[in-house]
Amino acid sequence: MNLLIDIGNSFTHIAVHNGNRITYSQKAHTSEKKQVTLLLKSISGKFEISSIAIASVSPQAFKAIQQYTLDNFKLKPLSVNNKIQLPIKIKVKKSVTLGADRICNAVYGNEIAGGRSNVLVMDLGTANTYDLVLKNGDFVGGIIAPGIMTSSKALNLNTANLPLLEYLKLSARAPLIGKNTFEAIQSGLVNYMKFATEGIVAAIKKKNKGKLTVILTGGSAILLKNNVNFEYIYGGNTVLEGLNLILSYQNNSK
Repeated sequence: MNLLIDIGNSFTHIAVHNGNRITYSQKAHTSEKKQVTLLLKSISGKFEISSIAIASVSPQAFKAIQQYTLDNFKLKPLSVNNKIQLPIKIKVKKSVTLGADRICNAVYGNEIAGGRSNVLVMDLGTANTYDLVLKNGDFVGGIIAPGIMTSSKALNLNTANLPLLEYLKLSARAPLIGKNTFEAIQSGLVNYMKFATEGIVAAIKKKNKGKLTVILTGGSAILLKNNVNFEYIYGGNTVLEGLNLILSYQNNSK
């Protein structure tokens, strides 16, 4: 059994993979260290873990979880970064700055495309990332933009009167022209992301000739499902699946 840990800016996702699929997954706020520890503790009592891999965008949280796995599972976790062996070729300048989540998404996208097409993985969360892997396996880069709740908080913090719109109050059917301040902000958050995403897909298709597979994932992806003008594959756990692919690739290379 592989233990997979995705430490994000907002949430830490923990999963167990049996080699064929994810059989168990839970999440907790990354800031809630006690809750994350309890999740890991529960796994140690339920599953026989043989390998561990971590993808982290939080150095502080990574150190704590890495130490916990060493002390309690007696296993040294694989930490995803630009220096490890990967089933893709990183062609990004200053690749040391690449987030582990983006590397995992790129690996997952390349696996899904299977060398038949270029692939764009769109992960919509705290940050919206759009990462492009060519059909030859070259991870050439991507786009990073503020996520929908990051934008909502920025509007609230940097203006005197605009309210903070919580995620649960947002709707995929946000009106284009808001008839009040709430609707106007909702349109700005949801429709702005929708039109920006459609524009990005169109621009990438135009610049990179040939077939493009598009994968949509992330916490805010639900707001775009069935609401965009391009075909896509919806992925629920792309970072975790990519993390497992990387761990398997490492184990098979030994």
